[in-house]
Amino acid sequence: MTDKIQPGFEVQHDSEHGRIGKLTVVRGGKPLPAMSTPMLYPVVCLMTGVSPRGGGIWKYVLRNLIENDIPSLSQVLHFLDFNLESRHLLYWREKPLRERYREVKLDYKAPLFLDSGGFKLLFNANLDLSSYGIRSDENQAEDIVDLQLDLGGDLVASLDYPLPNNLDRAEAVERMRKSLENAIQAALYLVDKKQTPYFYVCCHGQNRDDMRQYVGNVFQLMRENGLSEYPFGLAIGSIVPLRGTRKYEQIVELILGAKDGIPEENYATTPIHVFGVAGNIIPLLTYLGVDSFDSSSYIQTARGLNYLNPSINRLQPVFEMESIECDCRICRDVDLFEMQQALAENGSYRVLSSGRYKSEFYADIALHNLEMDYKTLNTMTAAIKAGESMEALVQYVESNPEIGGALEWLATKDDALKTRIRRTVFVRERRTAYDPAHDGQLTFLTDEPTVKLSYTPDSFSIPEDYRPPRSKQILLIIPCSAEKPYSRSRTHKILMDRLLSAFGVKVNLIHKVTLSGLYGPVPEEFESEEPVLKYEFRLVPQDYKQTLLCTQRIREYLEKYGQNYDLKIGYATSLAYRTVLEEVSKTNSDFILLPKNPKKRRLSEFFRIPNINELIETLSTVISDK
Repeated sequence: MTDKIQPGFEVQHDSEHGRIGKLTVVRGGKPLPAMSTPMLYPVVCLMTGVSPRGGGIWKYVLRNLIENDIPSLSQVLHFLDFNLESRHLLYWREKPLRERYREVKLDYKAPLFLDSGGFKLLFNANLDLSSYGIRSDENQAEDIVDLQLDLGGDLVASLDYPLPNNLDRAEAVERMRKSLENAIQAALYLVDKKQTPYFYVCCHGQNRDDMRQYVGNVFQLMRENGLSEYPFGLAIGSIVPLRGTRKYEQIVELILGAKDGIPEENYATTPIHVFGVAGNIIPLLTYLGVDSFDSSSYIQTARGLNYLNPSINRLQPVFEMESIECDCRICRDVDLFEMQQALAENGSYRVLSSGRYKSEFYADIALHNLEMDYKTLNTMTAAIKAGESMEALVQYVESNPEIGGALEWLATKDDALKTRIRRTVFVRERRTAYDPAHDGQLTFLTDEPTVKLSYTPDSFSIPEDYRPPRSKQILLIIPCSAEKPYSRSRTHKILMDRLLSAFGVKVNLIHKVTLSGLYGPVPEEFESEEPVLKYEFRLVPQDYKQTLLCTQRIREYLEKYGQNYDLKIGYATSLAYRTVLEEVSKTNSDFILLPKNPKKRRLSEFFRIPNINELIETLSTVISDK
């Protein structure tokens, strides 16, 4: 370890509320220009096809980021989202990603942070990736490291097993143990490698004490394994599900727990990264002393045609905009009327009347939204340097009150902050309660059920004596949802509300059976069964064994109960779930799969009005006669 130039981190300006640092990574045995922290990595997808030429929104986003030398983050399993085969991954692994992109005249110089992709295994830890050269045994952590190195990661993170919200305690403890074990294994494996990427240990916990103990164990185990001089950072995971449910106070708790666990002598040389969050919590992260973070929200919001309007600091639908009041490097060259006209045109993946592709305009929106995140970051960085981060944070929260709860909780530990926010009223939905009798710990108020990842396909089955209700004359099979019970989920509610609007009380003729990726068919009468309420699992196209099991169980359901229905329909657009129903339709000629010709096989098609109307028209052939 001593004969190689090592990456490093040092704090250049430290304050009670935020810090400025310098992060140096090494490539080819030589240090790259230092990166100033705090910093934001945009999440990118680099392996979107069989060559670096790519397509869609990523073609234009990547070109812009690469040409402007912007450091980015990518998780190494993202190729699964693009249904690449093993031979395609072998092609990408033949040389580092930056060399591949040089083949198409894109000189990729900026640092690349490669996450392990553990989030892909969140709801399916047993996903078989052996065909891609990634084993599912005790060697999996090392296989992920090899993939990260093959792809040319300048910074890499250990393989981890994130914790979904409200995970059963015993399962959470086991996942934390495995993540910690993987981290030490990866560090020992990297020591003997020629490459010297900056290594981040992924950290998890369900509360502040968990995180403090986890981080403390990291430093202890690194010392015990002779790695006390090995440079590494901490990457806090399991934050995305909390952000999705706006549990900002709990995010703060976990960050503070990580800081609690760092030995004093290591604090100034240990960078802290937070996975998967940026946007309106950037000021909060920087105030807490987080050194880096990443986010894909700039892409997600653009796909929904939502533009972050800097004048109101809110997302605004592009088609509702009358002008662009922004002078960022992206918007200077954007013509709003041209953008709106292009996005309103029919058709995708073809040249529009303007001579451009729709994807270019989607990319403009995404890159603008990213610029707004950088603007917020730059404001907070300047405030930290000037010793005014508290005032900057409070002013930001005044216009973004949804994170006010976290600020109020922080004030219980900071008299100066408490005094400052007395002049400010935050209008928000209270999600937590502070209880001073519990030594400053947060009491989390939730009616969400505890979830378990230990459920298997045999944890639920339809009883042998089951019979569909006699009043139900139409079978409608639709995919499951993350939210439980299914009927309360956004996907199920939107669809069933449309059907209610179309058919009124006759909607009761429809028997909704949910296609669970874990169990197969789940009739609506069983949605509140414990194994159905508490499981967490997502079917992915590469899980061939589970796809076959679901297909077989749906076929068995139709064979046993099909005669009870006058009409049998499946409605699915997501690739994995539609694949199951496509296989079912091949052996059941009277089973109708809708929409018949979706433009894309993804969830967004589920909500498209023409697709829902096609379902309503098909249902009408039977319901209108009742």
